[in-house]
Amino acid sequence: MVDHLINNLSLLTCMAILVEAVTEIFKTALPDHIKDRSSYVLSILIGISLSFALDANPLALEGNGYYVSVIVAGILSSRGANYLNGVVKKLKTASQ
Repeated sequence: MVDHLINNLSLLTCMAILVEAVTEIFKTALPDHIKDRSSYVLSILIGISLSFALDANPLALEGNGYYVSVIVAGILSSRGANYLNGVVKKLKTASQ
């Protein structure tokens, strides 16, 4: 049980880092089109897409619950990416 929890937390952390990186790439490539709210939505869409691509099922549900679990993992990773982005911005301003 503890191994399952650690594996899921590791997966969600890595996904959050990937979601943040991909979101920043899109924001840099399309600076006029991606602002605050659209950046938030983009982060969620990337998180859910990545979650399906990596078959992230942290709740280990089956049937229709599988889709709920994967979508929840995507949303959690996108929120983690937003928190990660906030920390990085604070570190950048503190170092300047």
